[in-house]
Amino acid sequence: MDCVTQILLFLGFSLHSCSHFPPRKYYYVNLAKNWTDAQLYCRGKYSDLATIVSMDDISRLQPAFTYSWAWFGLTDDPKSWRDSMGNDSNSWRSSATGETSKTGYQNWAVSEPSSTNGNEDCVEMYPNGQWNDAPCGALNSFVCYNVTNQNTKTYVFISTLKTWTNARDYCRQHYTDLPMIENNVENNAVYSAKPATAQLWIGLYRVPWTWSDKTQSSFTQWRSSSPNNNGGNQFCNTENPLHEWDDDTCSIKYPFICHQVSKVKTTVRMKFKTRADITDPATNSQILQQLDAELKRRGWTDFKLQWKIQPKKQEEEKLTEPTFG
Repeated sequence: MDCVTQILLFLGFSLHSCSHFPPRKYYYVNLAKNWTDAQLYCRGKYSDLATIVSMDDISRLQPAFTYSWAWFGLTDDPKSWRDSMGNDSNSWRSSATGETSKTGYQNWAVSEPSSTNGNEDCVEMYPNGQWNDAPCGALNSFVCYNVTNQNTKTYVFISTLKTWTNARDYCRQHYTDLPMIENNVENNAVYSAKPATAQLWIGLYRVPWTWSDKTQSSFTQWRSSSPNNNGGNQFCNTENPLHEWDDDTCSIKYPFICHQVSKVKTTVRMKFKTRADITDPATNSQILQQLDAELKRRGWTDFKLQWKIQPKKQEEEKLTEPTFG
């Protein structure tokens, strides 16, 4: 079982505690279903379509099975990034904030974004001012923006060709960041800052693929040359008997893998040494929020945190009977 070390820094104290994940149990279901129907089946019979976030999870999977491919719970739903600006974990985000769009503004070129070859996770501006998703490792010029004391944005064109990541780092070092574009005025300002024929990076990116149960994890087990979005519609994931992953068309019918998470109730006793008022509801709420975020980051799902402060033991007063002379 995975041991998780949680480090909570809050109001000048640190908490170190170690607890264990309830391990997922995996079930191969030999019924041919599309990805969506497989998800519904797993949620009805178990916890969800299988989440696989470590080699420990891989070791708990069956070593081999009799069919070639099986669905599991990883998907890259285009509704979150192609049909709208979205606010899911695989939606487009601003480099400057790490957050999804507040206005929903977009200026995509026709048929974009497309995720061609399954690796177009950064955004460039075409010479005409429209946007295109592109491989983050491609080389482009770029525009940086800066914010003045009057909260006015100014834009600077950088002609040096860099990858999206290197362009972002350059802007953060010398200016504020790659441009965050939330309306037509800002898009025109970036367009006006560049030469007419320049194609350049802007500050949009995304992290593709999300787990059905909303677990956040960077673990992957892709086979060579995957994902590739072959045909432009491969947004769901399968695994083969070697536990290698591949993207495929979600409407294809495959057997699938579900997981079940044991329901457990755990009480963690903590002793704080701090000047903060632990009985203050606002303090309790902030601690629980940090613990909640850390547990989700570590792969915990479907849990509820409650705060209970044990009353201090009061020494009983010793009563003495009065004596009379």
